[in-house]
Amino acid sequence: MHGFTPVRPFIFSFFVMLVLAALILPAVSIAEVTSRVEGRGLIAENPLDPASYIHFSRFLMKMGELKEAQEILVTGKNKANPSSNLLVELARVYEAREKMSQAEAAARDAVALGPGNMRAHLILGEIHFRTRSKKAGVASYRRAWELSPEDALPRVRLVNGLMDIGETLEAEDLCLQFISTDPDNPDLWLALGRSFEKQGKNREAFTTYGQVLTLDPTEAEAHARQGRLFCRFGQFDAAEASCRMALALDRDNLVAHAYLGIACSYLDNGKDARKHARIAEAGGMNMGAVWDQLGK
Repeated sequence: MHGFTPVRPFIFSFFVMLVLAALILPAVSIAEVTSRVEGRGLIAENPLDPASYIHFSRFLMKMGELKEAQEILVTGKNKANPSSNLLVELARVYEAREKMSQAEAAARDAVALGPGNMRAHLILGEIHFRTRSKKAGVASYRRAWELSPEDALPRVRLVNGLMDIGETLEAEDLCLQFISTDPDNPDLWLALGRSFEKQGKNREAFTTYGQVLTLDPTEAEAHARQGRLFCRFGQFDAAEASCRMALALDRDNLVAHAYLGIACSYLDNGKDARKHARIAEAGGMNMGAVWDQLGK
């Protein structure tokens, strides 16, 4: 008996590792679903595989069928093998349907089931920002970044979150750190521009948004923010051009609507100034500057 080494603890630990991996990693690769028939067939063939429900729900979401996507994922939650990724998808559907308490519960379950799942921490952070505490949201983003430090999405979420809670200097420092290893990422440059704006460094911000547009000329937010800065520089013709370019790329960009309204009010185009100011106000922006200018 003296030379015997127990193997049960090792076997048990190895089994636990396999189970945890199954909870946080995607299931076997499945082709993208392109119809309801394919989706139902996929689930019928693989009823225990969470990926079947995930792929079918993504097809339904693309079709705008959010309620049906939710129902499919709830079915998967109850019938398939436990999956943190499925719960992430369910949280996203609940969020899209403005069912925020259910979204938060699903996101928390996703984190509990897969504490190493970066996407679970990301969605929980997004929901915190909308419902509970921005500081809690930043903590979730930070955890997502710690789990996947080279992934661009948690980097961008963390930097923007820090700015939203007033930690502008840390946001700028992190952004510069991230850009040093990922210089061709327009989202990081956009975040850096925002951090400069928050600090009143408008010239630096304008130049940074120019870098964004060098990397991605279709980035509507960078055009809109340059339009905003043009307004602050008193260059209203250039502001109008930048904001109209932003709206050509993203007709719902509120920054572009707001500053196009301001630019037009200074360019004696009252019709467009009122039109875009009303759209911006409907989105929650204060457009007193337009009404003051038009009232002169």
